[in-house]
Amino acid sequence: MAKKKKFFKSPALAQANRSKEDRLRDTLTQIVSGESRLLNRPDDLYETIGKGIDDIEDCKDPKVQLELLAWTLRTDFVSFKVDDEEKEYWDSLFYDAGTFFVEIAKQYEDKDYVADLIHDLAVRHVGGEGRSVVFLSLEEVMPLERASKLLNELVAEEAQFADENREDVLDAICDMADAINDSANYAKAALLKDPDKSNATIIDIANAYFMAGDLVLAKQWMNDVKNPGNEDEEAYLDLQAAIADKEGRKSDCLKIARQLYETYPRIMNLGRLAALLSDSEADQLFTEHEKFRCGSSANMEFMQLLAGMKRYKQLADYVDKFEEDLAGMDAEELNEIADAAEKDGEKDLAKHIRDWIVEEPEEAEAFDDKD
Repeated sequence: MAKKKKFFKSPALAQANRSKEDRLRDTLTQIVSGESRLLNRPDDLYETIGKGIDDIEDCKDPKVQLELLAWTLRTDFVSFKVDDEEKEYWDSLFYDAGTFFVEIAKQYEDKDYVADLIHDLAVRHVGGEGRSVVFLSLEEVMPLERASKLLNELVAEEAQFADENREDVLDAICDMADAINDSANYAKAALLKDPDKSNATIIDIANAYFMAGDLVLAKQWMNDVKNPGNEDEEAYLDLQAAIADKEGRKSDCLKIARQLYETYPRIMNLGRLAALLSDSEADQLFTEHEKFRCGSSANMEFMQLLAGMKRYKQLADYVDKFEEDLAGMDAEELNEIADAAEKDGEKDLAKHIRDWIVEEPEEAEAFDDKD
């Protein structure tokens, strides 16, 4: 009788024979559990997670993609341990993972599986930006009925959350409630976070009811705001103006919008006020804002507002004045403005903007003609 051949079991060979997905899963779970050596090498850790997202894109099974993206989002705690100047890059990395998860989850038919993954991300939330993208997109990835069931489950489990991440879990609930306009659960979570009912919390709850279309409760909550200070007044006035506009109280809305802009002359407040004025009054308002409040260089938000309100003559004059500044501005945002102008028949303006776009402005060097 022939003897059985002995095989040497090599851990390295076993690892090599595993699928790319299995190896990535092991890497991510080790990071989440705090056992990975990569945690002591931030640059290698960043590269590994980034390459992992690329590998997930190559995977053909959407269920595995969702699972691995959920594990990736679980590693977002590392973004709180890096230097401030590097945090932007880490947040962007996890934002990409979050948007990728949302795109796959939209198409995946097993919504219970999607809900289980999101539930897990919520109860283990540590305040990372990436998974917030998922929470805020809840209405996009599953039917309203299933989303409501998930949210109710999380609210019912609230008392079980550990103290160290309870506030982050409540933030997740607020994000999801905001996504599906569930103002009642938003209010519950917000008050659990802030039982003392600060003005900021009251305004947030009022806004949730406003967004859900319940003006009666929105106004009732607004009545509870007491002497809003500088940190709350802008949000308070903004919501007051929105309520007045929704109720058709145009004169009240205009009065509040004017106070809002004059007190806080931001672009968003400029846009609200301009929308309530006649064309000639709005022209004058934009001219004064550009002259006194835009500064001495091109302002992207101001340009976006002009394009959004289809004030192309003023935008063209503004581009003429600050055309050289465009070379150092965000190429994607400028292209969006140019596309909008072209779509509305403003081809010369679109071409003028594109002529000054530099795809990588950080690498552009000032032109020196002294020679």
